[in-house]
Amino acid sequence: MSLSEQEQRALREIEQALMADDPKFGKSVTGENTLAGGGLTLRGIALFVVGLVLLVAGVALSQQTLWFSVLGVVGFLVMFGSGVWMLRGGGGSDKISISPRGGGVPTGQSGGSSLGDKMEENFRRRFEGR
Repeated sequence: MSLSEQEQRALREIEQALMADDPKFGKSVTGENTLAGGGLTLRGIALFVVGLVLLVAGVALSQQTLWFSVLGVVGFLVMFGSGVWMLRGGGGSDKISISPRGGGVPTGQSGGSSLGDKMEENFRRRFEGR
């Protein structure tokens, strides 16, 4: 089902406002090779598939000689590494994580509080609202 012209116009206006407000975040959201809003990139998926092929080949050929087992281990490591790389956002260092208050905080800067402090603050806020 396609969008009406009014809805398309509204989406374009929202996108332009986003790009004007925060260009770095706008570029990260409208990335060229990003598949779904996360860090799934074509390069990451290709690495994962290469690792899968190496793993299957290593397991299938390990019957002939033990050295092909190393190929399977390398394939697993490539798959694992590409999965971690995609989950971390494809290697971008200026990704934005959304805090519970709705403000963006660049990753790598915790704002002086630890994970335990944040969890405690969320717990208190949740039960103070009742």
